[in-house]
Amino acid sequence: FPYITGHDRSSASSANKVVMKLLLTYLAALSAVFVDCSHHNAVFKSIHGTDHECSIYLREGTCHSADCSLRCRGLLTRYWNDTFGVPSATISRFYRPDVHDYEYYERTECCLGGVKEKVPLEDVCRRAEASTDCYHRNYGQLQADTPKFVPFTELQHQQILQDCIDIHQVPESVLVGYVKHGIELYPEAKCLLRCFLIREGHYTDAGGPDLHRMSVQCEGNYSDEEFRKKASKCIRNLQEQCIDKCELAFRISDECVNGEIALLSVFLGASNTTSNSLTVSPSNTLVLPPKVTVNTPSVLPPRPALG
Repeated sequence: FPYITGHDRSSASSANKVVMKLLLTYLAALSAVFVDCSHHNAVFKSIHGTDHECSIYLREGTCHSADCSLRCRGLLTRYWNDTFGVPSATISRFYRPDVHDYEYYERTECCLGGVKEKVPLEDVCRRAEASTDCYHRNYGQLQADTPKFVPFTELQHQQILQDCIDIHQVPESVLVGYVKHGIELYPEAKCLLRCFLIREGHYTDAGGPDLHRMSVQCEGNYSDEEFRKKASKCIRNLQEQCIDKCELAFRISDECVNGEIALLSVFLGASNTTSNSLTVSPSNTLVLPPKVTVNTPSVLPPRPALG
């Protein structure tokens, strides 16, 4: 056997460490790709991460002198709108109420009512700070390190829809057609809806819709167990049937999650906005339901016999 010196062992050990480090880096990168793919275009932010972003944007020396950090947090996580002047219901995803506290919601609402009375709507930064403080003091424990789903804006909806139109090569005439006549009459529109839901991270073929994310997107009441049980049963019933993937996505959206969580209307809204910019006529490939001919007795008296 060849003689191996201590220097050789040290070199081999160093080489192994380098190889192992490269392998771990590769696996981490590969894992990140799979994670990103599973969420597609969906974005998740934590309170701490968002606050760090805002500290950069509002750093001392920028044009804003007032403390607007909490307003910035609300804007980036999509629960704040200056027009309304109070956080939307989706701010609750960052808090965990005490299971034994049955009055947290009422206390928070009462506090927000006081903010509306005392802080002018135009004072957006102070309004955001005071109303967010209502949640800190009344709603529950802040989950500052847990990333949560961030709802899409209307512009983002339109971009994702356009991506899906390009992916599936859907003609403009079909887009105008299903906006005018209804998705159920266009197979291409159902596949477009499926693509839209998947790219927004709201749906998978295997798991169906993510009710929590869909509810955050549509500001629905995702703590409503009765609705979720009813929707889940409806989804399971459809998944057990032999339905193609595009038809299944449409029927789940139309039949199972069409209450407070109505992402189908979001898709149609983005489609309508996009179609309004087009000048083409609806597609001639419209699949109309079959006509039903019913034989009804004549109301006229019988014709007299000849001869």
